Amino acid sequence: MDAHRRPRGTVGSSRYDLKLSLVVAACLMIEAVVAKNVLDVRMDYFSQFAALWVFLPYMWLEDQRGDRRTAFAFGLAAVLVTAAVLALYAI
Repeated sequence: MDAHRRPRGTVGSSRYDLKLSLVVAACLMIEAVVAKNVLDVRMDYFSQFAALWVFLPYMWLEDQRGDRRTAFAFGLAAVLVTAAVLALYAI
């Protein structure tokens, strides 16, 4: 096994993995607070975990996990998906 490669399924192996997981956790918390207290709506199961559905494919990536650009792209996607879900529920 190469020194660069991590074992498959290792969570939080790099600082970028940790930063992305914190961004996704923040998105989930913000989404829950805004949906309940600001919009006063009950979200369905899929919409409730929108940021998590963006995070899961990142965790399945093997070659580009831990890369700064990849983590940034997935973090931006999680934020945008969260904003889009909240905007749709606000309408």
